[in-house]
Amino acid sequence: MLKKFTSLLATCMIIFSLSGVQMPVEATASPQIEKLDQSIQRIVKDEIENADVSIAIRDEEGRIIYDLNGNRKQKPASNMKLLTSAAALEELGEDYRFQTNIYTTGNVKKGILYGDLYLQGTGDPTLTIKDFDQFAHFLAQSGLKKIKGRIVADDYWFDQDLLTPDIQKDDESYYYAAPVTALTMSPDNDYDAGSIIVEAIGKKVGEKPYMKITPELGELIIENKAKTVGSDEYRTIKIEREYRTNKIVVSGNLPLGQNWREWITVQNPTKHTMTLWKHSLKKNNIQYRKDQFYREKTPKNARLMIQKQSIPLAELMIPYMKLSNNSIANILVKTMGKLRMGQGSTKAGLSVLKQYAFSRQLDIDHWLFEDGSGMSHHNRVSSVLLTQLLYSIQAEKQWYGTFFNSLPVAGYSDRMIGGSLKNRLKTSITKGKVFAKTGAIDGVNTLSGYLIGNSGKMYIFSVLVQNQKNTIPTIDEIVEVMVEKL
Repeated sequence: MLKKFTSLLATCMIIFSLSGVQMPVEATASPQIEKLDQSIQRIVKDEIENADVSIAIRDEEGRIIYDLNGNRKQKPASNMKLLTSAAALEELGEDYRFQTNIYTTGNVKKGILYGDLYLQGTGDPTLTIKDFDQFAHFLAQSGLKKIKGRIVADDYWFDQDLLTPDIQKDDESYYYAAPVTALTMSPDNDYDAGSIIVEAIGKKVGEKPYMKITPELGELIIENKAKTVGSDEYRTIKIEREYRTNKIVVSGNLPLGQNWREWITVQNPTKHTMTLWKHSLKKNNIQYRKDQFYREKTPKNARLMIQKQSIPLAELMIPYMKLSNNSIANILVKTMGKLRMGQGSTKAGLSVLKQYAFSRQLDIDHWLFEDGSGMSHHNRVSSVLLTQLLYSIQAEKQWYGTFFNSLPVAGYSDRMIGGSLKNRLKTSITKGKVFAKTGAIDGVNTLSGYLIGNSGKMYIFSVLVQNQKNTIPTIDEIVEVMVEKL
């Protein structure tokens, strides 16, 4: 995936010829900018007059050439990931890999492990059921047939504050608000850690839909109250996890021949992961005690049996940023906190973000945040500060290319290139000319990144809109005017 976009990235890097990161003074307004302002003001007045809007544009030299309420602090939504990603690439490095380890405190004699088996995690979002099946297969092939001791979870790399601040009750059921522990799993290669895929399929009128779970239910249970109805009837089906429980409720009607899919969060990722780990052992005919859930730190004298390393951060950046993955953002924040502050907590990780922002000469007194994903409605930043960040990180020669390559590209249908912009800005004016991070929470839409104007020059822009719903078409119209007139 990283190679698909190399040529376009190289072109953009050539256009972006930089020296240093010191922020220059504002450019003098030109007739070109005045015409741009007239167009943007008209769009804002006609379509989002009652919304709060903050817009800023910088040129190749980093000068602010246009701003509309540019210093107004607003909710960034997932534009917050721009800072999280830059800090992670700087603090952790492109080659950083998460580790999952299997330790034992005993020895295997005649196929029996006399001792405990520890599963130790460091937050790997790429861990899947296939990994556990491979682990169990390796142990079975090595001659293990029975575990006499306990099977223990070690998720102490992170703290036990599973949710980031300000997660709304109605959001907890869904993948974008998944809880985070150091032992978590993903259902597929989008790496929405801490969730499973629940799919309902309408097969026979009058009966309950067939349920398909990926990878497995684990410790969760399903209450299927839905009904398959005629193919000409309305779909009203709903799939959600009951608040603070492990019960998934399926309700409503599903027309015949249709299916409905949701990525549903697990209540506790560690317990879910351990349940699936035991399932893999059982599938490979390794017997164990049907005992309770154990959680404790791995003893220092334990012996390493298996280690799995994730893909490097440079590769993980693609699904993370293209698909705006909140779980990965929250995991990166806790990881930075653990490695730099000695605490795998959101609070410690945010301290690292603030230190990084300060190092980039950003005014952190005007940048408020309480998570790294952008889910919180208490986050605040201005379009001027976001464009300053995007300008300053171009000096990061070691990883800026990886950062740029992770941004969604307007109008590209391949989701690992176009990402959250694959169905946006698809006109001949903008397709392939806008490289930006999207953002959306209730009443908020944002878009910040880079664009190539009709002049062939590259610009940095940020458009933040809040207190009005469904403003994506308006934001796209504003960005199209930018490309057309610059």
